[in-house]
Amino acid sequence: MRKRIVSRLKVSVSALLVVGAVALIVQHRAAANEDSPKTARYYRQQAAAAYKAKDYALAIDNLKKALDLIPDHPTLFYNIAAISALQGKKSDAIAWLSKVAAMGLALHPEKDADFDSIKESEAFKDVLRKFESNKAPVINSTTAFTIHEKGLITEGLAYDPASETFFVSSIHKRKILAINKSGEVRTLADEQAGLWSVLGMKVDAKRRLLWATTTAFPQMVNFKREEENSSAVLKFDLKTGKLIKRYLLPNKPKPHALGDLTIASNGDVFTTDSLTPAVYVIHPENDEIELFLENDGFVSPQGLAFSGDERHLFMADYSTGLFDIDVRTKKVVHLPPLEGATLLGIDGLYFYNGSLIGVQNGVAPWRVVRIFLSDDFKRVGRLQVIEANNPLFDEPTLGVLVKDSFYFIANSQWGLVDEKGQLGPADKLADPIVLRVKL
Repeated sequence: MRKRIVSRLKVSVSALLVVGAVALIVQHRAAANEDSPKTARYYRQQAAAAYKAKDYALAIDNLKKALDLIPDHPTLFYNIAAISALQGKKSDAIAWLSKVAAMGLALHPEKDADFDSIKESEAFKDVLRKFESNKAPVINSTTAFTIHEKGLITEGLAYDPASETFFVSSIHKRKILAINKSGEVRTLADEQAGLWSVLGMKVDAKRRLLWATTTAFPQMVNFKREEENSSAVLKFDLKTGKLIKRYLLPNKPKPHALGDLTIASNGDVFTTDSLTPAVYVIHPENDEIELFLENDGFVSPQGLAFSGDERHLFMADYSTGLFDIDVRTKKVVHLPPLEGATLLGIDGLYFYNGSLIGVQNGVAPWRVVRIFLSDDFKRVGRLQVIEANNPLFDEPTLGVLVKDSFYFIANSQWGLVDEKGQLGPADKLADPIVLRVKL
């Protein structure tokens, strides 16, 4: 989910350390209490303040403490590299930059004044060449279909195997579109049915239901400030297209942003809240939305995916990586990071043949990855990039597995709608595209 409330992974120049540092420190002063556990966010705020004060040793010390908590955070590597360059520690700067390049990311340190002291070195130029090579296209997809309606700002994708119909959700225009096997497009539901921005969706084919999440975002048309960060799960009858029930989480006392969801074979619906971090559940027998789980390790929960036996509920946290949740005991395991890779910035998450498919739109370049798990699901064995640097990409978002193929939104175009709900120039907007990758 691209919504700005999500803790997006900032892969950018080290000057971003300073942005909002004072405000953040004031806002989260409680986190600085000596009796409170220190979070990675806390250490990053302290590093930002130290960087601004040009206390580079203290800045690096805090960044490394943050790295102890999130060992695969490429922004931390980058910022340590930049500050090392400012300290004149050229070999350290190159080493830390090389770690980012090894993750397959593509940054532009040549544009960052913090690296001026090493920009003419051959080692720095070697790293730039590696970043450049990481921009090479990895394309295994074909176009499944295109929706000829610009300005939707698409987010979610679902599929009904019985009717062979895809469903696409719109952030800006507050609606759900249905696309049949002939390519005909119709509106299933819109603002008149009480939809806000529509995000994740899943089809319960057995019970003939479509489930969707909706949240009041400023990027949607006819936004009302008093509704901001109210959120709900919607249940539709696939036979009639009618809304059956709305499961509301009001924006008081806490704001909410339900993003993605998944469905167990018994009909239980699980959904993530990325604003007040938690997982919620709707049990068919109770037919109400209930808090399922909160955890101190959650910062920005996103995609959910059950293992084949449904003993493991995997969750992607945009800011901290992958979690394995035991639905029966509610035990939460944070999967350890993979050396030479990053598991951060994953939006959509899907289980396929003992592995996870992730849409990783919180790193540069945007990419779709396959995450191979160990047999016991306790660790990640390797990460394979299956799509990256596709010229059609404009922030890929969510997808759906259909047999042995993965379909996903290629160009959500989140960057073309602002916080006032205004779309970018007409000549910049493109028709939404869904791509298909054979797995």
